[in-house]
Amino acid sequence: MNYDKRWHFSKELQGPDVIPKDKRWENADYLKFISEMPCANCHMMDGTIVAHHLKHIYSPLSGGAGVKASDIFAMPLCFECHDRLHKGDRDVIDWQGLFILQTLDKATRAGVISIEYKPYEYNIF
Repeated sequence: MNYDKRWHFSKELQGPDVIPKDKRWENADYLKFISEMPCANCHMMDGTIVAHHLKHIYSPLSGGAGVKASDIFAMPLCFECHDRLHKGDRDVIDWQGLFILQTLDKATRAGVISIEYKPYEYNIF
C-alpha cells in the first residue's frame, strides 16, 4: 500500500477532537430559580413555568443545530408562551434577548448569580 506522509497527522489532530466543541454552561439550581419566576412574556405564575433556552434568530448563541444553548441563555416561559415560541410566534421570538437580560438582572440582584473575577486565570480568547 502506497502511503503518502503528507497526509499524516499527529494524534492531537486526529479524530473528533480536531475542533473541540464548546462546553455548555449548565446549572440546575439556576434553572430551578428560573422556573419559579413569572413568565417573562405574559407575567403569569400558573405553575407551568419552564426555563426556555435561547432559539431561532439568536442561533449563533444557542449552540447550533441540535445543541441546546447554555443555561445562562435561559428565560422563564409559561406553557402557552413556550408553545407559541416553538411554533414560530414572532411576538415571543423577537423578545428573547430582552427576556434573558431581565432574567439575568433578577438573578444577580437575588444573589443567584455572582461573578468573582480572577485575572489571567483563564484564557477567554
